[in-house]
Amino acid sequence: MNKIIFCFLLLFCSSLSISFAQTSQDSVIYIVDGSPIIETPSDDDQMLNSDVDKLEVVTDISKIKTAGYAGKANKIIYITTKAYLTRTPQEKLIVSTKAMVRKNGAWYLKDAATPYTGPFIDYFMNGRKQGEGILKDGFVEGIRTVYYPNGNKRYSYTYTRGLENGDSEEYFLNGKLKQKGTFANEKEIGLWQDFYSTGKLKRQSTFVNNKQEVPKEDTKFYALLDKALALMKDEDYTAAIKKLDDAAKINPGYSDLYFYRGTAKLDNFDFDNSIADLDKAIEIEPLYMEAISNRAFARLRKYEFKDSRTLRKTKEVTILAAKDKVPIPKEDQDKICADLNLGYQLGDHKSMITDAISRYCK
Repeated sequence: MNKIIFCFLLLFCSSLSISFAQTSQDSVIYIVDGSPIIETPSDDDQMLNSDVDKLEVVTDISKIKTAGYAGKANKIIYITTKAYLTRTPQEKLIVSTKAMVRKNGAWYLKDAATPYTGPFIDYFMNGRKQGEGILKDGFVEGIRTVYYPNGNKRYSYTYTRGLENGDSEEYFLNGKLKQKGTFANEKEIGLWQDFYSTGKLKRQSTFVNNKQEVPKEDTKFYALLDKALALMKDEDYTAAIKKLDDAAKINPGYSDLYFYRGTAKLDNFDFDNSIADLDKAIEIEPLYMEAISNRAFARLRKYEFKDSRTLRKTKEVTILAAKDKVPIPKEDQDKICADLNLGYQLGDHKSMITDAISRYCK
C-alpha cells in the first residue's frame, strides 16, 4: 500500500469543498467509503461538506495497526459519503479499478495471480458514480460508461478486449448528446455526427477506408478554417481573420468559426470585436468552454492593456505592457467572473483561470 501524505481541512460551509494538501507533520491515510485514496484527487473530483454523512479521525496506534497501516500512517481519516448510503448491497460488493493494479495493460486485483474478470464501478470523491463496465481477463469488454460529477453521462464506448470497437456516444454536461459514431478496431467507420448542446446538428462526415469524407460543399469552408488556424499558430492574426471572414460567408452558423476569429482578435488586441465574436460562438453553443473563458479574458485584457505602452512592434505582432490588477467597472467585473466560474465549472482548470478568479472574483 502506497503511503499518502495529506493534510485534511474540513470547511464548515456546505458550499465549500473538502481540500487535501500535503503536510510534513502527519502521515495520513484517507479511506473514503471503504477505499483508501492513493492519489491526490483531480480538480474536477471534489468533495463538498454537504456530501459527507460521517467523518471519523483515528489516531490510536492499536486501531491503526488493526486496520493494517502500522508504520505507514499515524492517522486514519474515515469518510462515509451520503451517496454511499444510497448504493444497493450488490453495488457495494462490486470492485473499483482504483483498488486494482494494471500489468501489461490488464487489470488485476491486488496480489492476484490472474487478471480480473467481472463488473467494476469507479466513484468520485463525493461518492457518486464515475464510471462502470465489465472486465474480461483484465480488459474492458462491452459497454463502458463514464459520468460527470453531477451524475450526467459523459460518454459511452463499446470495447472488445480493451479496444474501441462498436457504437460510441459523448455528451455535454447538461446531458445532451455531443457526438455519436462507430469504431471498428479503434478506427472510425461510417457516419459520425457532432451536435450542439442545444440539440442542433453541428456537422457530420463519413469515414471510408480510414479516410474522413465531408460533403463537397463544406470542403472549402473547412479548408479556410484550417488555413486560419495555421496562420494563428504563426501569429499572423490579421491574415487569419481575413480567412475567417471568407469562411463566414460560406457557413455563418458554425460556432468554431466565431471562436477562432474572436480568439484571433483577442490576440490582436481588438477586444470589443473579440467579445462580439465570442458572444456569437456562445450564442450558438452555450457550453463552449474555451469561448467562455476567452470572453472573460477579452473583457479583462481590455482594462489591463488600456493606455498601455508598446514594448515591441513588428509587421505581424505587437507586444504591449500589461498592467497589474486594475480597477474594472462592476458590471464588467460581474460578467468576467461569471464567465471565469462557468469556464472552470465546465472543466477549464488552467492556472490562468484560477489566478484570475483569485485576483478579481473573491
